[in-house]
Amino acid sequence: MHAYYISTLLQVLDSLGVSREQLMRDTGVADQESLTAMSLTARQLDTACTNALTLSQDPELGLKFGSRISIASQGIFGYALMTSETIGDALKLLVRYNRVILPSIGIEIHRGESELELWVKAAHLPQALQRFYTEVLYAAIINSGSILLGRQTAIINLQLNYAPPSDLQLYHTIFGPDVRFNAVRSAMFFDYASLDSAISTSNPIARDIFRRECDRLISRGSEGGMVSERVQQILLQAGSEFPTSAKVAALLHMSESTLQRHLTREGHRYQQLLDQVRYRLALEYLNGTTLPVAEIASLLGFSDATNFRRSFKRWSNSTPSAVRTAGA
Repeated sequence: MHAYYISTLLQVLDSLGVSREQLMRDTGVADQESLTAMSLTARQLDTACTNALTLSQDPELGLKFGSRISIASQGIFGYALMTSETIGDALKLLVRYNRVILPSIGIEIHRGESELELWVKAAHLPQALQRFYTEVLYAAIINSGSILLGRQTAIINLQLNYAPPSDLQLYHTIFGPDVRFNAVRSAMFFDYASLDSAISTSNPIARDIFRRECDRLISRGSEGGMVSERVQQILLQAGSEFPTSAKVAALLHMSESTLQRHLTREGHRYQQLLDQVRYRLALEYLNGTTLPVAEIASLLGFSDATNFRRSFKRWSNSTPSAVRTAGA
């Protein structure tokens, strides 16, 4: 699961008055940085979410959590969603990166004659956790679709394979009136016309760039390999807010000085790796998209285009406009 999701869960728990310290203690992690690290296993994430359910005593926690998940803050995966052509394409991407987003459940697409079904398969999990992940996913889809389209995502109905709670108000607020419980399986139903709804931020060239980066991250995995590669992986997933070396060290469960020693042994420095990631992404944006230089600067975490141009000149001995013109 992307670290952002756990950070969002902590924010929801804060609003419910749940102690972060208690959650960390019950989950067996030393600090918040460890809890939000990308290297947490699926089992550790299951433990953290189970403890969140226990501590909050809120049966609607999954709905509240899913409704708070925002696309723009999900790093490279969020960018891949934002540049998809249609809502249908975004759903396919969700299935493609299932194990990165929600590793403990299966997400499947099944096509009927007049509607598409998005199934959740999690029979191996305890009932409470299965319900939690199901509601996180479906609420996040509705929220993300609204962000991508600028309006409510149109679903035909939602079927859930568990008994209804006593209060259905939040379900109807999020999903509309047609929610059925005690179904054979949990599934969200879409008509094919709604899946063809165009995403305003779609960009086919940028989409391919972001998906290649997503695939690269997945193929490397979050465990093992050289420390410098793991640092690059974290930086690539960071979105436009690149973490400090101290934050990266915490995510890798080591001190900042230990991280620096590892990088020195491998012939790298943290700032060098950050510059490499920024430069590689800058080249792909310049050569593969028509994004304005100011927008590229923002995506790469620069405060303005002038600072970006200055750094780009230092990296390449050229200017962004010259590189874009040469690649045209």
